[in-house]
Amino acid sequence: MFKGVGYFSICLVVVIIAIVAINQCSRYFWQNPAKDAVAEEFVVQDGQSFVAIAQALEDQQIIANALWFRIKAELAGLTDKVQAGTYIVYVGEDYKTTLAILTAGTTEGIDVRVTIAEGLTLKQIGELLETKQLVTQAEWAVATGVDSPLETHEFVMAAQKPDDVDLEGYLFPDTYRFAFNATAEDIARIMLDTMADRVGDLGRPIGDAATMTTHEILTLASIIEREVRQPSTMKNVADIFLKRLDIGMALQADSTVNYVIEGDSPSITLDQRDNTESPYNTYKYPGLPPGPISAPSANAIDAVLNPTANNYLYFLTTDDGEIYYAETHEEHVRNKVQYLD
Repeated sequence: MFKGVGYFSICLVVVIIAIVAINQCSRYFWQNPAKDAVAEEFVVQDGQSFVAIAQALEDQQIIANALWFRIKAELAGLTDKVQAGTYIVYVGEDYKTTLAILTAGTTEGIDVRVTIAEGLTLKQIGELLETKQLVTQAEWAVATGVDSPLETHEFVMAAQKPDDVDLEGYLFPDTYRFAFNATAEDIARIMLDTMADRVGDLGRPIGDAATMTTHEILTLASIIEREVRQPSTMKNVADIFLKRLDIGMALQADSTVNYVIEGDSPSITLDQRDNTESPYNTYKYPGLPPGPISAPSANAIDAVLNPTANNYLYFLTTDDGEIYYAETHEEHVRNKVQYLD
């Protein structure tokens, strides 16, 4: 009996040690900061001991555990390699990357992980990059604006983007690692190249969207991105919007009005709908707006290229994300009364 208890205790200890080891290895090699992690300034004083450095990192909540950080540094032979200076680090970054930054003595060769979520606007992407201390808003505006140096990019030219719109919708949302010393143009080019690759991988449509330019496809995909979330739902909504475009019916997308007023609510008020004077107001102006309103995902683009045929002409989305379709305006009104009012 006691032997069994002893064996169980040993096994339990082994399991606990294994869990701790795996957890710490994860922090050393693979853990990444949260996508909304803000850049932190960390100062290493001249002559400061590594023990003090590790403790300061823990105190600033940049690392989870000073002791394990020191152990990793000891095993890597880096405790005497840290150089005095001011560094930009991120809360939750893996220990290996944090050590690389502190021992480099420079930002050259240091990568910054950034997750660009689907549906973000150019402005929101710029704000995120600024929190990572990669670019300023002014630099981002120059790199991605109407007069962007990337206007002559092969993909942009082939997409038939109008000259009077910026690169909204042309930068692919994904998780990137940008060099800390990358310029705003460097970052925009990487994201633009990624969009070109993704659109190329999806191929060209053979249905209603076959005659659309890539600019028009990105524009519609960006609206769908902001209207619904599920891939299957995107395909249904894409078919609805394509039918509306075909018969000259207004798209009537709340997301396009929100783009103009920078609203963060899924829906808009009647006043916002009726009094927002902009070619992006798809209640007032039939057809597509001048350009995209967000960074569309691969799913949203694929929905435009390969929509699911249906008999619906209307849809609405509730606050909890449920979607209800209708074939006629009368049925749509009943849905609004039942599910929204």
